[in-house]
Amino acid sequence: MKLLVPVDGSPYALKALETACDWAKSHPPAEVLILAAVPVLAELEEGRYIAEKLEKQAITALAQAKAKAQELGVSFSTLIAKGPSVAEEIVEAAKREQVDLIVIGSRGLGAKTTYFLGSTASKVVAYSPCSVMVIKGTD
Repeated sequence: MKLLVPVDGSPYALKALETACDWAKSHPPAEVLILAAVPVLAELEEGRYIAEKLEKQAITALAQAKAKAQELGVSFSTLIAKGPSVAEEIVEAAKREQVDLIVIGSRGLGAKTTYFLGSTASKVVAYSPCSVMVIKGTD
């Protein structure tokens, strides 16, 4: 079974990664694919600065996730995807990589409230070609 875990550096994403790694260890031979998706912005001067910052954030999130997966003793691979929508990139990666399950945090770094499912997670649930496990909470 192949598990896809999108990461953005948020505590929710790390909790999703821990859950996926625990699941993979208890259901061998499961593969964990860690994905950092970078939104592509319009080519404006300010947009270029923001795009560079978002790409650095994605690289940092991926490095943090790799360290966590290594610490948990799970075999994994990584992927960085760029596109106009993070949710679309997650769904497209799931299709392209023939993923069986997406494990995603209920909110990301952009979360402003504790009462609603994050927009990225919500879109992934709606358009995913496979099952999606949404991980709530960070404790």
